[in-house]
Amino acid sequence: MSSFSQINTNIQAQQAFQNLSDTSEQLAETRERLTTGLRINSASDDAAGFEIAEGLEARTGSQQQALRNIGDAKSALSVAEGGLDSQLNILQSAREKAVQAANGSLSQNERNAIAGELQEQVGEINDIAKNTTFNGDKLIEGGTSGDSGNSVGLTFQTGSESDQTFDVNIENSTAEDLGVQSNLDVTTTDGQDVSAGDFTRSQAVTAASGNISPSASGTNLAGTLEGGTFDVTVERSGTSLTLKANGSTVSAAGTNGGGNGTFTGSTSVTLSSDTSGNKIALNVTELSVRKGDITDGGSKDFSVQVRDSENIGSRLQGGSSDEAREIINDVDSAINSLTSHLSDLGASQNRLSFKESNLETSQTNLQAAQSRIQDADFAKEQTQAAKLQVQQQSGTAQLAQANAAGQSVLSLLQ
Repeated sequence: MSSFSQINTNIQAQQAFQNLSDTSEQLAETRERLTTGLRINSASDDAAGFEIAEGLEARTGSQQQALRNIGDAKSALSVAEGGLDSQLNILQSAREKAVQAANGSLSQNERNAIAGELQEQVGEINDIAKNTTFNGDKLIEGGTSGDSGNSVGLTFQTGSESDQTFDVNIENSTAEDLGVQSNLDVTTTDGQDVSAGDFTRSQAVTAASGNISPSASGTNLAGTLEGGTFDVTVERSGTSLTLKANGSTVSAAGTNGGGNGTFTGSTSVTLSSDTSGNKIALNVTELSVRKGDITDGGSKDFSVQVRDSENIGSRLQGGSSDEAREIINDVDSAINSLTSHLSDLGASQNRLSFKESNLETSQTNLQAAQSRIQDADFAKEQTQAAKLQVQQQSGTAQLAQANAAGQSVLSLLQ
């Protein structure tokens, strides 16, 4: 039945209103896309696309932060490089002074004056090591927290994933680490407990009161003796124990069938010697090895450190041209160590640059992928908006006409 003569329910007006509402809703969505520039503005627009796009957004944002991290890392390494460069300049100057002091035409007063200058240069090397910091962390002395150690370990977050890190170890660069100043001492690696090498505290193997016995004057090692780290070996053969170091062998006293043995204070093993008969000897007051610590025919090791106390300036004070020549060798060794540190640092900086370039490329590609999923096509959306605006205007006009259609029934009631 035709709805032309029905007044209570205007079907034509309802249909026109529904179509106009749909058109207005589509136009609103199109205008939202044109104003935000995004095709997907909520999960309801494209559930799967929304999930993928948001995941990509999280990664690209993290990669942007990783790029900033790399910039900070390069800044930190540049600060460390600046400190090492300054130390290198000082060492080069110190070498020139040592070469000058080695000349036999100088008087002792002149050589002592050079010695005073070398002492100040060693002090400045230590000051640079102490004050080369980034965000409060020391870079070339004692680790990032100021603790003692052989190197400064830095871990940089250079990617958006938890495992994308880059480790940089910067060797400590104090005067002592470079070999131009140190302390006369002999210790096991961990105080008086032998915890280096194959021994552990739980085995109750101790090297108590290790004493240095060089034929030396003052606090310097005699002759051409040089300090360093020396390995000491304890061997067992049946019930016999021997202590060995640098070709020197000492048998243990008090061994028994159980394999226990004790090296007493009369035990002295030579760690190093020179052609003049000067030697560094380790006198052990008690080094005990318990049953089962070493298997028959086996051996275990520990380390002993010996260091000369004076810096190059103190050594030259009152010294001869021969001492100056020894200092030249020490400074050469320090320069070689420092240039090696700088080379390693430069290689790390280059790797950071490569990571930065790769991260920028990855970020660009991920942003392109996100754009293809999420961004709006402005030409398409603008064309759609123009069409929907015409439909909206036409729908409004048709709704008005549908609302007025019922008035034509009044002519039948006249």
